[in-house]
Amino acid sequence: MKRLWLILLIPLLAGCWDSENIEELSIVVGVGIDKGKKKDEIMLTQQILVPPGSGVQENQAQLKFKNVTVSAKTLHEAIRDSLLLTNTVLTNHQRIMLINEDVLRKIPMESIINQSIRDNNTRRSCLVYLTKRPTKEILGLSDDGEIPSNVIYELKDNENRTNKILPPLTLGKASSNLQSDGSFAIQAVDIRGGKLILEGAGVINNSKLVGVMNDEDIAALNWLNGEVKGGIIEADQHGKPLSVELLNRTRRKIKTELNGDHLTINIQVGYTARLSEDWYGKENSFKEGYLKDVERVAEDEVKKDVEKIVYKLQHEYKTGVAGLYRYVENQHPKFWEKNKQKWDEIFSKADINYEVDLRIIDFGSKGGVK
Repeated sequence: MKRLWLILLIPLLAGCWDSENIEELSIVVGVGIDKGKKKDEIMLTQQILVPPGSGVQENQAQLKFKNVTVSAKTLHEAIRDSLLLTNTVLTNHQRIMLINEDVLRKIPMESIINQSIRDNNTRRSCLVYLTKRPTKEILGLSDDGEIPSNVIYELKDNENRTNKILPPLTLGKASSNLQSDGSFAIQAVDIRGGKLILEGAGVINNSKLVGVMNDEDIAALNWLNGEVKGGIIEADQHGKPLSVELLNRTRRKIKTELNGDHLTINIQVGYTARLSEDWYGKENSFKEGYLKDVERVAEDEVKKDVEKIVYKLQHEYKTGVAGLYRYVENQHPKFWEKNKQKWDEIFSKADINYEVDLRIIDFGSKGGVK
């Protein structure tokens, strides 16, 4: 028995036979994809961590980065060619993928992410973003020594504080969307005032970029698809601005109806909220009637914004990126199976009724004037 234990313990004492020093590896945290200089090539930029040297004191150690850019006909070839410039590349810790607009206008997104999806090392949780500027420029912007890929990745955490950020689009979710109805929105990254910023979004349909949205469109889309987790509603009352801060969603109900092949989608959502700012000089939040008026004004503002984005989706983009097809699929499976290939056409002609119910439960420490 003792000999058996010794045999089992020997491998544990031997260490990792195929281990490599971290200094000899290139750990990729982000990649960017742009059009190549040649017509049939794409350009890949890899953002690679550079560990601190052995001479750096522990309390001063700080990870740095380097960018390696190569062009090739396929992404896998570009990755292999990058080995002519850097050490062994590891994508196990890749956090983001940036894709330039010009690429998605000409090459299907399904082709662009194909290699990453097939690669067992690239994590499905890697986040995918769109850029108007070259991704090489985005990944080259370092603010106070910060690693650009990490800055972009961490900006997603603000979605509970603003409704102008789309829910994170992972590599796995993008692949799943492309295999289902193929229509979804993708958050965009840009540079403003020398800072990286989440701004705007792209509309993907049938694996191609068919349009772009601004921040107001994003907020309205989040209301439509039920992804609002926080943020502010800005409105005017008595000619003065006010802000209503969203707290918690209380309900969301979606019911679809069919009249022949004509679809009607009824959406009802409810939120609790807080009156966070009110410039009206004669405010009296202690009165229930005053708060009811504020609720109505804020509700009308949301409904107006949702109507605008619905019009854009139906008449400009002609695609239902809000994921409402899932409710048709669940509530009318036979209709969906028969018409799923014509979803864009059906959505574009559908009646969409949207109702929002806000309940202000807090207005802070100021509630009226003498």
